[in-house]
Amino acid sequence: MYSITLTGHRAGEAAVAYEYGAEIEALMPKLRHADYYTEPKIQELAAKERVEAGYCRRVENFVVGRHGYGSIKFIGETDVRRLDLESLVQFNNREVIVYMDESKKPPVGQGLNKPAEVTLLNIKCFDKKTGQHYTEGPRIEKYKEMLKRKAEDQGAEFVSYDPVKGEWKFRVKHFSRYSLREDVDESSYLSTRC
Repeated sequence: MYSITLTGHRAGEAAVAYEYGAEIEALMPKLRHADYYTEPKIQELAAKERVEAGYCRRVENFVVGRHGYGSIKFIGETDVRRLDLESLVQFNNREVIVYMDESKKPPVGQGLNKPAEVTLLNIKCFDKKTGQHYTEGPRIEKYKEMLKRKAEDQGAEFVSYDPVKGEWKFRVKHFSRYSLREDVDESSYLSTRC
């Protein structure tokens, strides 16, 4: 006799199939990476779909995130049916990409290519020479201004910055690649004036 143990999202998918049936499981978004999550959880989506057919067609403020990297809250109603989230959403250090393959990106307003609030983590102000982490003062104000410019340069709207948590929030009208990448000029700016 063999025993199979499922963990993470695979266990959740198995529970959905067992409890709600293959028909509802087929509607659920796919997300197997253990460090990624959704709100509501996939099991909760299945339970709501079972009670209220069509629920997954209009999930309010759906969230996809990766622990330790950030999250995306899609504003308004989102159709999450059959979304292959692991191939659509990728969080890297200080970066999120939705629709990595531009040829698969739907028109603005469809799928996940819609307004959202993005939260990126690990956005902290350090002095690169000393390693000191700043959480207040004039360096943080300059850093915050740089984040505002970065958001604007990428067509996004700055929402907030928490220097203690290292949490940067901004709103987007649709999706592309959004990041805080350090090019040569910014790197020297951050190392000397952060």
